[in-house]
Amino acid sequence: MLFKVPLVAIALLLLFSTPSWSGEKVQYEFIESSRSILRAGPGQSLSMLVQEMYPGHKKLWPQIEQEIRRRNPQAFNQYSGKIIPGRRIKLITVKVIRDSYIVHQKVVGQVEEIKGTVEATDTRGSTRTLQAKSEVYEGDRISSGPKGTVRIVMVDEAEFHLKVDSSVRLTEYRLKSGFDKGSKSIIDLIKGGLRTLTGAIAANPLAVYRFQTGVMTIGVRGTDYVVKLCQINDCIHSSGRNDSQASLHVAVLDGLITLQDEEGVVGEMIMGQYAIVNQSEKVMVDDARPVAGLLNAQEQRIFEKLQTSPEQKDSLTWPWLLGGALLGL
Repeated sequence: MLFKVPLVAIALLLLFSTPSWSGEKVQYEFIESSRSILRAGPGQSLSMLVQEMYPGHKKLWPQIEQEIRRRNPQAFNQYSGKIIPGRRIKLITVKVIRDSYIVHQKVVGQVEEIKGTVEATDTRGSTRTLQAKSEVYEGDRISSGPKGTVRIVMVDEAEFHLKVDSSVRLTEYRLKSGFDKGSKSIIDLIKGGLRTLTGAIAANPLAVYRFQTGVMTIGVRGTDYVVKLCQINDCIHSSGRNDSQASLHVAVLDGLITLQDEEGVVGEMIMGQYAIVNQSEKVMVDDARPVAGLLNAQEQRIFEKLQTSPEQKDSLTWPWLLGGALLGL
């Protein structure tokens, strides 16, 4: 009877699990290996090879055989299915994924609105495509494509509106009873920008809230603001935090934020104020009209309405004083 090589590729992540002695379940993934067999002997079968190379995975031997065949079609006779002596055979590595990691990932938010392509990469480096109602976990890096945007509502009712071509990491997000001491929200902006409406954690003085951008760290006590890493006069294109030419553009739509460097708080911004912070010179510049690309249409309307408020006009002299203070540093 002729042996036929399966036409359908085996999924990398096996759809079965095996309980361990503790009741924990594990899953297995087949990945590339640096090991290879350059010359298979005339009498060596694939079963013999698998049993010799993978003695600790006896229950997986049939799946391992199938995966090796799939990855090495040139090493097997298409009629008999036997190894062709002397052919190079690429082996695989069996990666164990414990369910406890999946179960113990801390859910910190959920996708409420999404457009285009947005992905989340967890702390293991595994990437998944987000959809409406997808959960996000502590440690996730959320990245949007050139046409992707997403609104995520966090467990404390905070919101993140990630802009196109942007990336943010939910570094730490811990919610304690009453949002008080022990609650923590630490977010890292990696590239581009977002609008954030802070929640219960940021509103409580006993909790820890830090929004880190690589240029300045932002602290708040209940607010709505837009922040983006971009060039000095161009926010249409995103910059990353490792770009030496990147500047931090900030517009406050409600409430108050503090800007901090390594030495502590260097200034405050209230609603209706806009600033550009340059890391290398630590100079803050005020501009009543944010550069193109920072605010979307809705955000722009909110900001312009604040600019026409008589109360706001009297408060917009602060950046000159703050800029001078920073120059002294």
